[in-house]
Amino acid sequence: MKTDSRKDTRHTIVAAGQAGQAHNIEYKATITKTEAPAGSKLREGVTWLKIVITKKLLNESSATMTGIPSEFKLTDTKGRTWAVEAQAVGDPPQDDKLELGKEYRIEGLAIVPSPVANEVELSFRPSTYRSDTPTEDLFDREAMEKAEKDDVVLVFRRR
Repeated sequence: MKTDSRKDTRHTIVAAGQAGQAHNIEYKATITKTEAPAGSKLREGVTWLKIVITKKLLNESSATMTGIPSEFKLTDTKGRTWAVEAQAVGDPPQDDKLELGKEYRIEGLAIVPSPVANEVELSFRPSTYRSDTPTEDLFDREAMEKAEKDDVVLVFRRR
């Protein structure tokens, strides 16, 4: 487990093909090569990657954790990083609550140098945002200090 520049961040390593957990939510991730989107400029020596993440509620206590993760990135064995542009797709949670056992999908795209396309690993910070948090609490330092911390980064191994 590593830490980063944000105080108290814990990196949880997820074995290849396995699911990671944070805040009573399970995350799975896949990375596959894909074609460049229509209209994009073709460049030699780069590979487009499609990232698919599924998010599944494991415990009702986290049902209002509807936010999507942040800080999506791909990292190679030399520590170089590439951004992943990601967004939720499919049906959003009903009534601002996740349904127990239902999978919610997040998709992303990234461009990496072709030589590292099969080795880059995905990492992201699961959100602790709760849809039932009163708006005024989001601007209240004391209230936010009491809220659950977003101190976990999941790192998905490829091998």
